[in-house]
Amino acid sequence: MKTLYTRIVLIVFMILLLSGAIALLVSNFAYYTWWQPSYSEKTSETASTAIGYFSNHTDQDESAFYTLLARTGYQLYVVKADGRVVRYGGTFRDESIDDQIVASVRNGAVYEGMRDYPFHLFLLGLFDNEVVNTYGFPLEGIDGVDAVFMRPDLSAQIRELHLFVGLFFALLTGLAFLLIAVATRSIIKPVKALTDATASVASRKRPRDLPLERADEIGILARRFDDMARTIETSEQARRRFVSNVSHEFQTPLTSLSGYASTLVDSTEGETQQYAKIVRAETTRLSALTHQLLLLARLDEANLSLDQDVPLAPSIEDAVRGLSFQLDRKGIAVVTDLDDITVKGDPILLAQVWANLLQNAIHASDEGSTIRVQLRRDERVTITVSDEGDGMDEATKARLFERFFQGDVSRGAAGTGLGLSIVHDIVALHGGTIHVDSTLGSGTTFTIQL
Repeated sequence: MKTLYTRIVLIVFMILLLSGAIALLVSNFAYYTWWQPSYSEKTSETASTAIGYFSNHTDQDESAFYTLLARTGYQLYVVKADGRVVRYGGTFRDESIDDQIVASVRNGAVYEGMRDYPFHLFLLGLFDNEVVNTYGFPLEGIDGVDAVFMRPDLSAQIRELHLFVGLFFALLTGLAFLLIAVATRSIIKPVKALTDATASVASRKRPRDLPLERADEIGILARRFDDMARTIETSEQARRRFVSNVSHEFQTPLTSLSGYASTLVDSTEGETQQYAKIVRAETTRLSALTHQLLLLARLDEANLSLDQDVPLAPSIEDAVRGLSFQLDRKGIAVVTDLDDITVKGDPILLAQVWANLLQNAIHASDEGSTIRVQLRRDERVTITVSDEGDGMDEATKARLFERFFQGDVSRGAAGTGLGLSIVHDIVALHGGTIHVDSTLGSGTTFTIQL
């Protein structure tokens, strides 16, 4: 797909070509309409003067006369009385001419080939070097009547002008194209800055280097975009504070509800106990949700200290041990291949990453399957978590790291849709990337590079 810069340059270049073609067409039309008869008349006057000079001031030597006429800047195509063809001056591109025209000129008629030269769309008759595009007249010499066809030898008359005009237009076209390219780049630069600004806003960052000082439409757009970014940032901060405050406020009553529900489970029987178990389970789920919301709010603030040394292998092993109950309940084995690697970061947040990825793998895995975790150092530190589950389609992968998105609801609704979003934000906060490789029926692999 062409960039905007390329499109503008190509459009302007096509406009130049089209303008040149139209200008040539109009100039050609003007020549054939107004200037061609005058040009033919001047050649006719020159021929009449030359004939008079030949008749009154020469010894009837046709060859010397033709040579002299050619040296004054004319091309001559002479058909002698005996049928021979003699050329003087420059050569013609096309020397074909009807024999009837030659006979008519020899019989005393004048041939107005220059005046009557037919219209050509983009070919200027002034420069068409053909015998049919000449002025023809008879010249009676010692050996009989010659049919003389003459036209100005433009290559001899205006050779330097040709070179000047050719160089002028070549430089004009080249410089125009170069200046158009430079000017277009200056136009595209602020547009690119606005494009980068949209990416910054999408990643919840303040846009920088906006062309706010410009007084044109781009400057107006940049200032309005900056105002919009400020409004979004203000709204986002208000949302974060609201989520954080509400989550904090929910924690205390949820803790109380969970405690009372546990007491009811232990002290009651039958239907009441079942209700109490449901209340306890739902309270636990809401408590986990508020914890995750608080963690997201903490990540959004981005004022964390990430300068601690974190040994990754022990951190991952602790996460596996912390989920041993869930692993044993489904009979899932975890195979690890961990190198001894230490990175800078937040140990609590990185532990949350391993826990969330492993919980996601457990949720996606069938009973008796295997989860593989690998830690190695190539160009970067790479951690992979692979399961043998059902995989996911492209639509699910495209939205996998969105907050509150749950891909496979068929396995139950125990999740909150925040786990992988938290993983993504923590990895990004540590300057890393996360990639998912999955196809339906062949499992899923998450790859983190730090």
